[in-house]
Amino acid sequence: MSLNLHQIPVFAFPSSLKFFLGTKSTHTQVLTLYSPYNFPVKYKVHCHSSAWDKYIVPNPEGTIPGQSSVDLVITHKQLITSNCNVPDKLKILIQDPVTEQIIGGKLVEAVLLNGERDNRSHTDEDFDFHSQEGSTRLVQSGRTLQRIPPNLQTTTTNHLVSSLIVAICAIILFLPTEAEAPKPTNLPSYLQVSHKIQLLASLLLGVFLCILVRT
Repeated sequence: MSLNLHQIPVFAFPSSLKFFLGTKSTHTQVLTLYSPYNFPVKYKVHCHSSAWDKYIVPNPEGTIPGQSSVDLVITHKQLITSNCNVPDKLKILIQDPVTEQIIGGKLVEAVLLNGERDNRSHTDEDFDFHSQEGSTRLVQSGRTLQRIPPNLQTTTTNHLVSSLIVAICAIILFLPTEAEAPKPTNLPSYLQVSHKIQLLASLLLGVFLCILVRT
């Protein structure tokens, strides 16, 4: 059965890939494609030929099951100075599994950077710091500054809020649309949602699923 959709959002994490010439652990990275939909979709990874020679992608095309994800292991194989600071665009295309019509797309930037990754800066970016007094403290020891992560209670609260939003979006996706609801129906009119609301719910569901998976 064809999906009969024109465009659907494509969820990929991270949104960009940064390879560091001097940090071997960054030469291979994982790009995760998420599908919050209740149907399978096909994916293909495209790139212009000159840039495609730089990367190894063992599974550049395949199928993402409904409400699931696929990990793409991407390795940079041309680690030379002349390739530094030259951004490449990896295009992720989503297709109808029956008609193979393109129903979504996303660009993911990949770039090789000179030098080594600053692990301290990378760690700082992973924390959500707040300006409230006591939520974040800086401790100076000699010339070293150590940043204390936010209170774990804030992290727990954010996790609960994200879980609640995921549950609400999932319920909305199971509700009948105004066009599909049978007549007569026992459901009140406010429980018959429009297709646009379900599309928005699927977008939010994918975003907050990414947040929950990464926390």
